[in-house]
Amino acid sequence: MNGARPPFSHSGAVRRWLLFLSILISGGNLLIPRLPILLLIVLLSLAVTGFRLASPRRLWPLFALLAVVLLIAFARPGPIDFESLAIRYANFLGAMLLLNVYVLAPAGALSRDLYFILRWMAIQAIATVVLAYTVNFLFITVSFQDVTFQSLLLLFNYHEIIEVSNRFIRPDGFFFEPGVFQLYLNLYLYLAMFVFRRLGHASLAFVAVVCTQSTAGIIICSLLLFVALWQRVASGSPRQKMTALLLALALAPPVAFIGYANVSDKLTGELQGSSWAREYDFYTGLNVISEYPLLGIGFDHGRYLAVSSRVAFADSLLSEEGMEDRASSNGLIYLYYTLGIPLATVFLIGMFRQQLFEHRILIGLLLALSLFSEAIVFTPFIMMIVLSAFVAKPRRARLRPRAAAGLTP
Repeated sequence: MNGARPPFSHSGAVRRWLLFLSILISGGNLLIPRLPILLLIVLLSLAVTGFRLASPRRLWPLFALLAVVLLIAFARPGPIDFESLAIRYANFLGAMLLLNVYVLAPAGALSRDLYFILRWMAIQAIATVVLAYTVNFLFITVSFQDVTFQSLLLLFNYHEIIEVSNRFIRPDGFFFEPGVFQLYLNLYLYLAMFVFRRLGHASLAFVAVVCTQSTAGIIICSLLLFVALWQRVASGSPRQKMTALLLALALAPPVAFIGYANVSDKLTGELQGSSWAREYDFYTGLNVISEYPLLGIGFDHGRYLAVSSRVAFADSLLSEEGMEDRASSNGLIYLYYTLGIPLATVFLIGMFRQQLFEHRILIGLLLALSLFSEAIVFTPFIMMIVLSAFVAKPRRARLRPRAAAGLTP
């Protein structure tokens, strides 16, 4: 940090609002107006930094990567859909400017801002379940673009699967489904356990993740808990080791039961249609990738529908109605069939080489496991993390250890 004062006195508060807005359009429900919020993100990102960019020497790898994406978009055989390309690059721009905010911010600013925002989302998740079971008559039905969910003040939201109405209520937060919500709640769990080391917040995050009843969420939560407990056992004092072992024994049975029940329900129970859909998306996506391995098919959704209908997974148990005009729900497959194998692999490496959080492998796994069932890879918040891998470190930072929870400008 160069010691310069922020452009205005409340830049920290504005930065948090900016981050919150980026989260809202990175998997938010369809009621959230994405393009106006994206424009607001761009304007606030410029304002909060005083219209400054980090040194071009640091940003040139990022500019080069986005230039390659654009070059391939024009070199790829077939028609160019300028609308989808413009929308995608608008999201890249939002992600890049948001990243620039945290490159110029004090070290650890992103972790502190997320910690502040995500604790309220954890409370929101738990409160949604409590309110839905105690004062359900206060919830109203909201329908928008073929999506229906139950809401109280548009703050406490959940949706039910009609044919499985007796299941545990799963909070959506501000997102289109619990599978997206869990990503942010698990990020809060990571911050509570590995960055700020606050047991109370970690407990809050754990309960919130469990409330989502997301398979990916339970797997990621279990992974984070295992690594945290292993660290305590490996390097803690005798008292810490004993506490960690007792905690592991207490948590293992309920986590294992919830995970097993969730997976079983999706494979052989009432929700097996969900696993059929994921299977169809995965294998159909692989077929599309095998047809266009080098350059992909681009960001045009219409082209994916045309190609996927031709190479659809033949052994799927989904009905024809379920396959018709179906977009992929697999974010990693989406990444590969849009960009092609070589360039998509660069982005995938970026997930595990990001520079915004200290534990790169854990964050990479958190993103990869979440994106395996959620196609939100090109949204501003996710892209900010991925693109941070392509910001060069300042020369002085190469001579000293990296800051624990953020890029240094």
